[in-house]
Amino acid sequence: MDSLRLLGSRLAAQVEALGDTGVLTDEQESAALDALEEAGIRPEIRSVSSSVSSSTAAGTFAPVAVPVGSAPVVAREPLDPPALRGVLAGPRQLGDLGGRPVTLISAELWSDRFLADLYTHPGPEHRGRRARASREHLEWMKRLRRGEATERPGRAVAGSPLADLTWELRDEQGTAYRRTGGSAESGDHLDRQRMQWTPAPPAQSGRVTLVATDTAGAVVLDAEIPIPRPAT
Repeated sequence: MDSLRLLGSRLAAQVEALGDTGVLTDEQESAALDALEEAGIRPEIRSVSSSVSSSTAAGTFAPVAVPVGSAPVVAREPLDPPALRGVLAGPRQLGDLGGRPVTLISAELWSDRFLADLYTHPGPEHRGRRARASREHLEWMKRLRRGEATERPGRAVAGSPLADLTWELRDEQGTAYRRTGGSAESGDHLDRQRMQWTPAPPAQSGRVTLVATDTAGAVVLDAEIPIPRPAT
């Protein structure tokens, strides 16, 4: 246990340093620290940015404060595992981005979280940016092979319509939702985001609102999603 706590302490310090220097976003820093706590090797509650919750994303382990110089503390047993309460199946059109529909694939209500899975068509402008970025990267590699002095271009892969937005979950009760995970799939003809927030919506909530803002802070999508009813 001592060696594991030492490893956890070093990993947590490295994660916080990457967050402080901007290498990791707040969400990435939070997810990394939660993973250490979930593994049972995060040594203590550390002083981190306000965006990092003291509970794990999955809610599986309760944090334990360990005073400096105290005796080893055995991690608590896991709490009840997350349970799926209900699923709202799509497709449901939530709105549009640049004239192209944004479609809800499904929404999931869990005992400790809420998930929304949606997609849109990237459109010709996005395909054009991806193609230009790829050509610039290939031309740069050719110049390097010829021994020519050249400046490296930007990212070889452009962003995507959904990934370039900031997403928030809201409800009428004013619940403070925190985005804690997800996955993405992006190509020339499909842009998909599966996003997860904690905690689960309150029992009295009948719907949540999904809000997306662009880099200028303008709201580009504001859509209500009915909360899936728990299976009986």
